[in-house]
Amino acid sequence: MRYIFVGYVVAEVAVFWTMAHFLGFAWAFLITMLATGIGYAVLGRRARTVGADIRRAMRQEVAPGKPLTDSALFGVAALLTILPGVVSTVVGLLLMTGPARRLLRPVVAATAARRASRIAEQMTVVTIDGQPIGGRGFGFGRHAYVDGTVDVDVVDTTVRNPDGSVYVEVPQLPRAAHD
Repeated sequence: MRYIFVGYVVAEVAVFWTMAHFLGFAWAFLITMLATGIGYAVLGRRARTVGADIRRAMRQEVAPGKPLTDSALFGVAALLTILPGVVSTVVGLLLMTGPARRLLRPVVAATAARRASRIAEQMTVVTIDGQPIGGRGFGFGRHAYVDGTVDVDVVDTTVRNPDGSVYVEVPQLPRAAHD
């Protein structure tokens, strides 16, 4: 992660220095600010589209795979667009394009599946008596436990008549007026 940050800083400084060297500092600064403004404008428009896609997936109008991967790519693109500099803004804008999203969807899905399986491997499933069934993590040894179990007492809240029958109140609809 540190190398990515160092690479980002080196690339942004090199591009800004090159623009300042060939175009002058004022033009380099103006181009950087314009790139940031364009990035924010495109980011806002793309945010509305991603939000609409997620709402459609929640209503089960479309399969959730595409909106989920697009929202993950949008998060990375938003971060790159918000970071100052021409290089990060251009890369963020490229990630928001349709062809880039189509190319990167399988990569995002595979990465998410790999991370989910890695997290599942680190979990520990224990039996009722506290013995681990597999995986790793907490729960081994004498002090094994299941995190989050709750004992619940069920209380009957049914309204009953004195003779034991159940009282049910059914509201009546108003009678229709005949003209």
